[in-house]
Amino acid sequence: MEGKKRRGTGRVTLADVAKLAGVGAMTVSRALRRPDMVSEKLKDKIDSAVAELGYVPNSSASALASASSNVVAVVTSSLADYGNAETIAGLQEVLIPAGYQLMLAESQNQEEREQQLLETFMSYNLAAVILFDARHSAATYELLANAHLPIAELGAAVEHPLDINIGIDNAAAVYALTEHLISLGYSKIGLMCAAQRQWVSQQRLRGWHRALLDNNMSTTRVLGSYAAANFSTGAELLPELVLNWPDMDALICSSDELACGALFECQRRKIRVPKELAIVGFGNSDVSKVCFPPLTTVAVPHREIGVQAGKALLARLQDEAWQPQKPITSILCKRESC
Repeated sequence: MEGKKRRGTGRVTLADVAKLAGVGAMTVSRALRRPDMVSEKLKDKIDSAVAELGYVPNSSASALASASSNVVAVVTSSLADYGNAETIAGLQEVLIPAGYQLMLAESQNQEEREQQLLETFMSYNLAAVILFDARHSAATYELLANAHLPIAELGAAVEHPLDINIGIDNAAAVYALTEHLISLGYSKIGLMCAAQRQWVSQQRLRGWHRALLDNNMSTTRVLGSYAAANFSTGAELLPELVLNWPDMDALICSSDELACGALFECQRRKIRVPKELAIVGFGNSDVSKVCFPPLTTVAVPHREIGVQAGKALLARLQDEAWQPQKPITSILCKRESC
């Protein structure tokens, strides 16, 4: 049987062997490099696939893998996102002067893609792994557990991290934002959410819900969508909120983009902000500062998250003591939209 070839080179790849053997590329790599780490039955299966396809390991790639102990793999949701870019800049500020290099990839918020990227990265001799998420597939959890590497999950604080966890407390941030609105006299406060990472949205919902209950206020005014958290979604959701709860006097949006979309729709409908409806966002993006009126929002110190994560990883990599830290404090930016 003629094996599947890589287009343009004719070379049988590790992925071809993995497909024929019915296992992951990481498993094949491990079996070839450390046969003592896999069962005899699995080793025979992989050896059979190697023989059938005529696979020859790429010696240059193997040399690169063995020489890459200064490489830190970074999987982020999006390389184009401003907050993620700032966090990466913070990581580089600490890790590059210490002799480490970052290998970057984006998961596009897809657990399966994150798993595939990590399987590819694990074929190198990594120093550490950095993830911009804290919820993973079962296969990813198993992969990371077997890697025995320092692992950092960034962006949001979670109760049970895999290892290092550096980020803000989303629930506490939205709680403080809601309390600010209440202190200004608003009492019928709604919440608008869209398709962000579900566990992050749940944290923010929990903060809003707890603040209202602590002040004996209704928690019914909430609307979510699976659409992207952008201007269009904010504009599309606002009419439904206003129709269902015409008495709503303030609206918290889970992102600045949603908030600006809602703000633009208010202007189109001649709903005066903040006199008739206060609108606040989350993220302190550039648009929150230049829209009219400027948005009250929550600033996330992305660069500080990157710097703190870099220092924590460096301590672990240099066998120094590191203790889990409290969540990084977010910043309430008070502006004219409320």
